[in-house]
Amino acid sequence: MNQFILALCGFPASGKSTLANAIQRALNYEVEIVRTDEWRDDEYYTDWKPEKEKPVRQKALARVRTLVAEGKSVIHDDTNYYTSMRHELFKIAIENKCGFAIVHVATPVLVALEWNKEREGSKIPDSVIHDIFERFDNPGTRYLWDNCELEVSLEVQEIDDVVPKILEILDELESAREPKPRLVTSTQFNRLDTETRLTVSFFLEEHTELRNNREVSMIRRRVLRMASERGVPLKGVHSLLWEELMKLI
Repeated sequence: MNQFILALCGFPASGKSTLANAIQRALNYEVEIVRTDEWRDDEYYTDWKPEKEKPVRQKALARVRTLVAEGKSVIHDDTNYYTSMRHELFKIAIENKCGFAIVHVATPVLVALEWNKEREGSKIPDSVIHDIFERFDNPGTRYLWDNCELEVSLEVQEIDDVVPKILEILDELESAREPKPRLVTSTQFNRLDTETRLTVSFFLEEHTELRNNREVSMIRRRVLRMASERGVPLKGVHSLLWEELMKLI
């Protein structure tokens, strides 16, 4: 597994830290977790404003840079609710030629509010969770680099089922690089993404022996990126992806 930065994003109390811990255990603690909550306390959330986040994020980013420069992989455990926040981590990955992935912990906000009441120790004011909910930039809606590798809801999914999928994603990561300008709109990109996933489903129904073949998902992502960059029509992406997948037979 190559060096990587894994950016978790989601509402406060959505289960990100629990997921980060599980990933770290699965990797035999050969990955560092940088938690922005290390620089927050009860007083911090008194009269919370987005402007208070900047110094906290700068300290966390400095820690990420140091660890990555030392050759270590990092899980960035934070809400990362703005696209710009995720982009700062993406830039660090590019500068250090390591992999980069986003996992969106998409636990519903109402569930996060309930879990916040049940959490041990300090609780986050509901107003903060509501505020972040209103400001949240969902990944993958504007930029190709911001496309999340996996979206999970820990309300309905078990950690033990989610972690192996994340490990597979991390194992396939290539060095981050600046994407070429996207030639399709966000809506078109989402349609291309859906089409490639459907194509893979149909393909695996016919070729069940390849269901655990990691190259299948790697080919899908490669074709999606190329189709987005070149403006391949929706009908064309199915044929293109199917042709590439058939090379595995």
